[in-house]
Amino acid sequence: MSYGKGLRGVSIIGVGATPIGDIRQTPEIKDFTERELFAMASMNAMEDAGISAKDLDAFYLGISGANYDAKIKSAAPQFGGWIGMRGKPSVFHDEGCASACFGLEMAVNAVASGRYDCVLSAAVNINTCVPKGNHLPFLRGEMSNDDLWNTVYSAADPAYEKAGYGGAGPLDAITINYCIKHGVSLEEMDDAFVTYILGKRAEALNNPLAAMATMSYEEEMEFMGFDDVRAYLKSEDFNPLVGTVIRSRYLGQTNVDASAAVIVCATDLVEKYTKNQPIEVAAITTSTTLGNPIPDLPISLNKEMYQRVYEQAGITDPGKEIDMMSIHDCPIATIVPCAEDAGYLPEGEGWKYMSDGELNHDGKKPINTSGGRTQTGHPRSPAFNIEVMECVLQMRGEAGERQIAGDPKTALLWSGGAAWNLGACILRKKEA
Repeated sequence: MSYGKGLRGVSIIGVGATPIGDIRQTPEIKDFTERELFAMASMNAMEDAGISAKDLDAFYLGISGANYDAKIKSAAPQFGGWIGMRGKPSVFHDEGCASACFGLEMAVNAVASGRYDCVLSAAVNINTCVPKGNHLPFLRGEMSNDDLWNTVYSAADPAYEKAGYGGAGPLDAITINYCIKHGVSLEEMDDAFVTYILGKRAEALNNPLAAMATMSYEEEMEFMGFDDVRAYLKSEDFNPLVGTVIRSRYLGQTNVDASAAVIVCATDLVEKYTKNQPIEVAAITTSTTLGNPIPDLPISLNKEMYQRVYEQAGITDPGKEIDMMSIHDCPIATIVPCAEDAGYLPEGEGWKYMSDGELNHDGKKPINTSGGRTQTGHPRSPAFNIEVMECVLQMRGEAGERQIAGDPKTALLWSGGAAWNLGACILRKKEA
């Protein structure tokens, strides 16, 4: 496709990530710093594409809250040497959990314009612990719950926008508004949420990257002395309400560490760089939740954003033309309204698809087949690239036990972060 008059098409030729784990205990990334995580993900993406650093013209680096909890700023030039790109053009950016989406958009625009031919976009975060003052980066201390929520609240900037934003209030508002509008009881929605996390835990267990997913909820239930998995997942001891309907395990706030990278090049140059099956970035755009006066998803802004990517990609019937979807499920309250706004699920019926397990990889409307943020963990800025990688693997037929049947060809991704950054992207498998 063309993003505009005279612009080139852009395709993904390489994806890579680290294990999604804890640098204090996950063997593959134990004692890694942000630079080492970034290097691992980037080199994995280069290996996947079959290229080396000399083939890359520039790179983009996203870190969420780098100043606050990583003691890093203006970081991109400092990271370049770790992947053989010292002195090459680079950009450092922070759009919270949506950082990787914004980084991919910048990479796509740079290649589409002809400025560069082949670009890497990566994001990294360590969330399980923080540097000790001005000590060396591998000397880290505990991240307290206060530190975590201070980071969240600073992103929301409640002094100027959405006063009181943060915590469970806005998340409850999303769900309660939906239930009132469509005549769904809170109990029915709670049951749907339980079904969702049960399916996503099973998918996370089949995702080699999900280092923190070690047992099914059924196994966990038995270990905790329960004999009914739904009773266990509604227990106030093991999945307590943190609002009116939102429970702790619906938040996607398991602190994990990770990096993920994506390499794009001009579609007409794919064969110069790789033998991989190219996955076209058929459309990408970013937006904002600003302008919405209540703590809820800005439905009209979401729909405008979707309309832009549909026009770019030439999609007229998303319910039939999109084979899978990825949604930033922190919290899972975003899943149903975002999928309905997109036309991927029928309006007012999305909760039924969730309740019936149809959002799993073997369901009618797959969403977040990686396991999503609630079950693989939420690494913040790399989250979108992890989902891009999942969609690429699905379209290549390389997703293993969580592979979607029927040769998926088109994926829609929705990204959110830092309280008001939004993004949408459509990936499309190029015909042989």
